[in-house]
Amino acid sequence: MSESVLKTLVIYTIILVTAVALAVVLILIPAYVHYGESHIPGSYNAMYLSKYSPYKTIVVEIDYQPGMEPAPETVEALQQQIEMYSGKEVLIYLDQDIEDEEVPPVIYGDDLFKTTSMLQEQNRDHWTGWFGGNITLYILYLDTVWHPDDQDYSSHMPAASTNLYSVGVTYAADSIIIFKSSLPQNDIETTILLHELGHIWGFGHTNESGNIMNAEFEVYTNGPSPDDVVETQYPKEFGPAQKEELARLHETMHILPLFN
Repeated sequence: MSESVLKTLVIYTIILVTAVALAVVLILIPAYVHYGESHIPGSYNAMYLSKYSPYKTIVVEIDYQPGMEPAPETVEALQQQIEMYSGKEVLIYLDQDIEDEEVPPVIYGDDLFKTTSMLQEQNRDHWTGWFGGNITLYILYLDTVWHPDDQDYSSHMPAASTNLYSVGVTYAADSIIIFKSSLPQNDIETTILLHELGHIWGFGHTNESGNIMNAEFEVYTNGPSPDDVVETQYPKEFGPAQKEELARLHETMHILPLFN
């Protein structure tokens, strides 16, 4: 083999290897992130929070049914918490896009997937960029009751409540539902939404009383006993261990789910 032919083969090999590497970086890895991990709550946590994330703006889209608009103080608290721990610009869009006839009055088990897929297809306006730009958080405020009676669903979605019905659920890496008509009282709304945000950021449930990630809102009391409740109080911020983890995520360079 002549020297010129050998050089040509080396050059073509380098070009091929480079092309494959670029394909992995620009196509395969983003495809894995967007489609392989998008259904798992918490898998986008570092992409939301890390200062090394290619996503510099977090877009929060909140779509709601008539009469189910989130409380202004809840939206404000959500924005403050995201800005505090991500260090990113946060843009919030509220739209009363969802019509009553689009949502059944009661949803059972994994029928939630069918309903939310339909609602997203028909109403969602903002999506995460392929590998940079904006990353989204999609929130639905619905006038329905969800009974998570499908145990297989609950085992694969750690954010799902084990109650007979749920007031909130994180059902994907970037998606939350608040069942506002199921909320027992208005002052718990902020706690419920921030609790679901905690699942987006990778936190599981805790039994610690007074912790925002406690799965049972009934424990948030400051009375001397369950039978002697002085006043119900609901946490509006994360606990010390969670704050430490949020700070770690802000500093991490491991932003992709496949490296976590």
